[in-house]
Amino acid sequence: MLGDRAAIALVLEESGIDSSHLAPVLRSTQTLIERLQADGGTATSTLGEIIERVDLVREGIRILLKLPIAEEDRSGTTRHVALAKLIPLQLKRRGVETRMVLAGEATPSRVELPLLKAVARARRWALELISGQVNSVDEIARREHMDKRSVRRLLRLGFLSPRIIEAIAEGHQPPDLTVFSLMRRVDLPLLWNAQEQALGLR
Repeated sequence: MLGDRAAIALVLEESGIDSSHLAPVLRSTQTLIERLQADGGTATSTLGEIIERVDLVREGIRILLKLPIAEEDRSGTTRHVALAKLIPLQLKRRGVETRMVLAGEATPSRVELPLLKAVARARRWALELISGQVNSVDEIARREHMDKRSVRRLLRLGFLSPRIIEAIAEGHQPPDLTVFSLMRRVDLPLLWNAQEQALGLR
């Protein structure tokens, strides 16, 4: 928001502030940006100075900043101009938790290790069954000390499309794609294209 010079210029114009103040305001916002990027407690104190309020609304998060104007009024108080922005977000279920996904973050780069490990384990089981290294799901369940139903449900992950596995490995899977959600997908198609469409990768 502080780096959006066009938005700042528009706010000044709409507030009836003389255009001669634009350059000083832009210089002060650049100073604020540098303070926010600095190490130590400077960023925290700077945020406290410029954030007027943050509202969580149905459409997203509304942020209101107060930018200082160079001149002081007759009482000696520095004038401010308000800069507002709405950041859209969606609520996504992630197993037992809910995550806020901001606009532009629909495919976050975050490797989910439990999901990646579950896929790797399921692929190993599938290869063992196909090659004849193990004779049945029962044998896997006994070896892994798991119940047969859990093994069967987890085994589905061994037949995911290469594109889905690549997305999981790179952390680009949809936010609501978890081990729990995949194991509950009784309708997960066998065709790779259909899988990708069902899981939101198309």
